[in-house]
Formats: sequence, C-alpha cells, structure tokens
Amino acid sequence: MNQIREKFESVMGSVATWAGENIYLKAITEGFMNTMPIILGCCIFAIVGNLPIQPWTDFLNQIGLYTVIQQFISATSNLLGLYVVGTIAYSLTKSKGQDPVVGLVICLAAYVALVPLQYVELGENNWASMFNAAYFGSNGIFAALLVGLLISSLYCWLMSKNLVLKLPASVPPMVTRSLAPTFAAMIIFTIVLAIKYAFTLTGFGNLFDMITQIIVTPILKFGASPIAFIGLYTLCNLCWFFGIHPSPLLNAYVPVLTVLGMKNMEAFLTGQPLPDPIWPVVYACCYIGGTGNTLGLCLASLFAKSQKYKELRKLCIPPNIFNINEPIIFGFPVMLNPIYFVPMVLSSVVSGGIGWILAYIVPYTLNPAAQTPWIMPGFIQAFLQGGIGFMIIWLVCLAAMFLLYLPFFKMDDARAFQEEQAMGIAEEEKELVLAQEGE
Repeated sequence: MNQIREKFESVMGSVATWAGENIYLKAITEGFMNTMPIILGCCIFAIVGNLPIQPWTDFLNQIGLYTVIQQFISATSNLLGLYVVGTIAYSLTKSKGQDPVVGLVICLAAYVALVPLQYVELGENNWASMFNAAYFGSNGIFAALLVGLLISSLYCWLMSKNLVLKLPASVPPMVTRSLAPTFAAMIIFTIVLAIKYAFTLTGFGNLFDMITQIIVTPILKFGASPIAFIGLYTLCNLCWFFGIHPSPLLNAYVPVLTVLGMKNMEAFLTGQPLPDPIWPVVYACCYIGGTGNTLGLCLASLFAKSQKYKELRKLCIPPNIFNINEPIIFGFPVMLNPIYFVPMVLSSVVSGGIGWILAYIVPYTLNPAAQTPWIMPGFIQAFLQGGIGFMIIWLVCLAAMFLLYLPFFKMDDARAFQEEQAMGIAEEEKELVLAQEGE
C-alpha cells in the first residue's frame, strides 16, 4: 500500500501542486468563487419563489410577486458571465502586481464591446439597441473566462513594458494613476475592435457563437453526461483515499457545471423544457456526505460493537451530515485503509448509477434556481431542488451507500473489537500479576 501511495502521490500530487500554484487556474477558481455572493444572495428568493407547492405558487401569481421574483433572478444569477469576467480579471491582474480595478474595468468593457448588438424598430424612425441576455449568461461563460484571462494578461504585459502615460509631478497622484493606463487601454480596445470586425466576416458572426459551436457544445455534450460525473467523482474518491484533496479536480470542472446550471436556469425561468434535467440528480447522488459518499459509512458506524467506533461516530456523523467528511477520512481512518479502498473508490459508480436509473423512474420537478451552499444537508438540498421525488432518489442512494459500506465496516469494527478484548484481557492479567506480587 505504501508503494502504491508513493507512486500515486508522485503523479497526482505533482498535478495537484501545479494546479494549486498556477496563477491562471487560481484566477478562474477565485473568479467563480467570488460570484458566490450573487448566487447565494439570490437563492432564498429562488427557493421561496419556486417551492414545489402548487398552492404557494398560485398565491404568488395572484399577488404578482412570482413574475417579479423571476425577473429579479434573471437580472442577477442569469447574468453570471458579466460578473465572472470582472472577478477573473481582478484576481489575475492582482496576482501579476498591477492595479486590479483597472484590469477589471478594461476586461469588463472589452467583454461588453464584443457582445453583438441587436436593433428593434419601436416605431417610425424610432429604433432601440439591445443586448441578448443569453450572451451574458450560459452562452457567455466561456467567453468571459477567455476575455478575463487574455485581456487582463495583455494589460499586465503592456503595463510591465512601462507603456504608461507620464504626467508632471504637479498632477495629483489619483489623476496620474487613473490616466496612466491610457495607452494600454487604447491598444487593447483597438485589438478588441479588430476581433469584433473580423468575426463579422465569418459564418459565426461573433466571438460568442464561435466559442459556443466549436468549444462549448462538445464540452457540454460530454460534461453533462452521467458518465462524466461518475468518472470525475470516482477519480476524486481515488485521490481522497490516498490523502490528496480532490478540490483541484473539482475546481477545473466548475466552468462546465456553471454553464450547465445556467442553461437549465434560463430554460426554467422562461418556461421551456430543461435541456439537461438528469445531470443534477446524478451529480447529487455521486456526493453523499462528501467525496467518497462517506455518509453511508457514518450510518454503518451506528452498528459498531467496538468502543473505538462508538466514540468516533459521535465526532464524525454530525459534520458528515453537512458534507464535511475530513473527520471520518482521517479519524477512522478511511485514508490508506485497505479495508475501505473498494467501497470508497466505487461508491460514486454505485450511487451515481442508481441515481441515473431512478431519474427516469421517479417523477420529480427540477428547480435549477434553488442554489444552496455546499454545507446544506443533501436531503434538504434535494427537496428544495426537486421536491419529494428528488429527495426519495437521494435517500435510496444513501441507503445503497450504507449497504455498500456495512460489510467492510463490520470487518474493521470486528478487528477493533478483538483488539479491545485482547487489551482488556491483557490488562486483567497485568492487574492479577500485580495483585499477586502485592500479596
């Protein structure tokens, strides 16, 4: 096991280290994480406005609040690309030692400038220009990612070449600082204008449609498949078993998850059929209690005979309910414990497969707007996102995880119980010898 661990750590450990230290991956991760206040700040309205209770929905419609809530969500969570480009640019510009606010503003302006305008005739000689909101949402996430990385990198490079507007010392520092990037901004916007014009000469028409057709569609076609989620979490389980935190793998998948969620949310708010209603179920079922589906092992510990696991379950079960499984990973331990290798690595295959099948059998109404923090207990999150049907699917998968872990836990518990018995006998013999010597 030590040899396997060393070989695995030499490969995955170096990958994880590279991913953790790469400034571009860090900028993407921080950028998406910094948009969480928008998503979570609006989640209460998304949940309350879309509870799977028909009388409540009818009441909201009667007082006119339902439409207002949907418009509010569309103006916040559905414009995520607009926020992502700014947060990524801010993070990357800051890491490169330049003014992050200027980097954010320039990237935001470049992103908006690349979005195609549409013109609508309102009346005689009266035209209105407007943006298609889809380019700021699901169709704009990957474009926002590229613009945030490339434009901010170009800005930092130009500034590092001392390409700044120099003013006399008598000019106030605030004015000097705000005007210094003028030349860099002119060069960047000239390039952006050239890119925008060049795409009008192609069959795509604009950058966003090109990215969607060439990059996003193939990625989402595979990324939305249950096999992709099951494979991803199986790899995460393997890393976690060897003590390598799976967050770098999951962070790399965040843009795909964001686009998938945005597409479902946009369809939901406009009353259209959801394009990918299955993946949220499979995704939730691959992560029951944390990486490795360890909540099933926590339930198995309720049948412990050894004093060791009777005490450990008191420390492991409460946090695991909230998807925090470090106590059980390092406390039992599960990490590098050969007994739990098979159930932990294969847990997402079993639970994800069951969830995949039940998603076609058990009726549920998915509400993709009901986003919750990651520490939300799984059964509550399932109910808020899909009502009773989704919660039943999740609970069935939890039961399957309990049955998967139970025989392996019994082996581990029996070994611990025997050790305790042997220690108890040894202590009794020691006390007897001491008593005899005392006599």
